[in-house]
Amino acid sequence: MALPAVLLLGRTNVGKSSLFNRLTDGRLAIADPTPHTTRDLQRQTVTWAGREFTLVDSGGFDIEKPDELHAAVLRQVQTAMKTAFMIVLVTEASAGLRQEERRLLHQLLKDKKHVVVAVNKTDTPSDRRSGSATTPFQRGGVDVVAVSAKNGGGTGDLLDAIAKQLPQPVLQKNRGRGIKVVLIGRTNVGKSAITNTLLHDEVRVVSSQPHTTRDAAAFDLVYKGTAITLVDTAGVRTHGRTNNRIEAMSLYATRSALEHADVAALVWSMPDGIGLVEKTLAGDIGERGTGMILVANQWDRIPDKVPTSPLRAEKYIRRSLPYVAWAPMVFTSATEKHNVRRILDLAVAIDRERRRTIPQAELTALLRNAAIRLRPAAGKKQVIATELRQIKTSPPTFELATSKREALPKAYGLAVAKLLRTAYDFGGTPIIVRVSQPFAKSI
Repeated sequence: MALPAVLLLGRTNVGKSSLFNRLTDGRLAIADPTPHTTRDLQRQTVTWAGREFTLVDSGGFDIEKPDELHAAVLRQVQTAMKTAFMIVLVTEASAGLRQEERRLLHQLLKDKKHVVVAVNKTDTPSDRRSGSATTPFQRGGVDVVAVSAKNGGGTGDLLDAIAKQLPQPVLQKNRGRGIKVVLIGRTNVGKSAITNTLLHDEVRVVSSQPHTTRDAAAFDLVYKGTAITLVDTAGVRTHGRTNNRIEAMSLYATRSALEHADVAALVWSMPDGIGLVEKTLAGDIGERGTGMILVANQWDRIPDKVPTSPLRAEKYIRRSLPYVAWAPMVFTSATEKHNVRRILDLAVAIDRERRRTIPQAELTALLRNAAIRLRPAAGKKQVIATELRQIKTSPPTFELATSKREALPKAYGLAVAKLLRTAYDFGGTPIIVRVSQPFAKSI
């Protein structure tokens, strides 16, 4: 059963995203004084007073620019209003109840929506206690709560006001373990279009304008019986420093999302090819031990395709990414909805490989049969490795233990990782091999 949705609604710059981050104890939503910073709907599950709901952040409803991007934002807000169980109308204490807010509140009550008014930017306890900040917003018995997204004041009262109007919780079966899949890549490569295709809904604003997506947003779905959290991130134009404040926050949100990912789908545009950003991101993903899918999107923009083109294209692309040869590659077109669901199929398969455990007897046999390849130099009969054991999963991590006193070169660990991949595949996930030499003189 889907959780009830609680939508934060309000004008631009009244603090919706700051309040969203405060209520969810996170920093997925970018909060910045620049107008119209929030463009996409943000969703996070919140539990309070025994009730669970989905909190949704939205873009400002007073956008008047008639271009494609802002029209798409408004469509998302209007759709979210129709499907939300409750609306939290976020206002600003110093501005009072403006005419557009008064009209909106009247319409919400007419539609019999559950409504709470959150009067933001009441940053001192005296302001919240006096009642002078909330009096102008009293309408038709609607709960009005003074809050401060800046310091968290009054947010507990706001959550109480929300929780008391929510339906009684329904006991649900154990949801089981989910997979977190993060879409990452440069700007304008189609990550948001892929997200919309996978969710069968326009949950992300898609525009030809660069850097349309600014927040990292998470969406829950069930695919072939597997719970998946799909995270769409902002496009990375540079992997280093940037002087643009919003872009820097977008980059932080992207890195934060990647830090907790099970599988990362590295997306790029086929016409643009592999560049420094893709090479750097691929290296970072591998070093983090995260599973990886290589997604060559916008395949429809390649002219004069022939049936064998993907095979030739993959061979060419892998020359640019030799250090992640273990990552599967898929060619997609989000606009034509071609091969996009293959990303989820691969994510499920990769997660299974990441959690795989190899029996100790098989590891011992593998090492014994391959011992000749692990000798220190040609012609020497001394066998280096004495024991190989798996010490953890996600990613698969192994320990190669030996009593040899001379430090082994790094190549031995790489050789064992290659043996493991040859024997067990571990497709889509890095393999970590740690060399343990307790009696070595120097390592």
